[in-house]
Amino acid sequence: MSEFYSRLEWKRDHPDFELKTFNRSHRIHFPNGALLEGSSAPDYSGDPEKNNPEQLFVASLSSCHMLTFLAVAAIGKWKVESYEDDAVGYLEKNETGKMSMNRVVLRPSVRFSGEGPNQEELSKLHEKAHRGCFIASSVNTEVRIEPPSV
Repeated sequence: MSEFYSRLEWKRDHPDFELKTFNRSHRIHFPNGALLEGSSAPDYSGDPEKNNPEQLFVASLSSCHMLTFLAVAAIGKWKVESYEDDAVGYLEKNETGKMSMNRVVLRPSVRFSGEGPNQEELSKLHEKAHRGCFIASSVNTEVRIEPPSV
């Protein structure tokens, strides 16, 4: 078992505390000293200059898939040179009518040294990575992987 920590701080900075006007900005501290400035999404009165939970959710799925993919590729002796992902998440109503991050689409582009895998082998690598991703296994969001064709 592993444990992971973060510390969140928020303080009211206006005399009033109303739904439309309260400050959404907050700080997230990590044990390694990193600090992340957060807010809600701009559509929900947030600061567009700061990271919002929905972006962080998409980034978490993308990062986890990449790290798992790299491990799977290394085990299979595929030498990866670079990995990029233009991921997008969709906040929309779910089947019960609640707002939810219903789906996330990962669009990884992987460059290999030498002869890389063919399309079928690449699909299998992504499938193994998806099944092994701790974050994807922890959510009920649909996660689709749509890599470009080889």
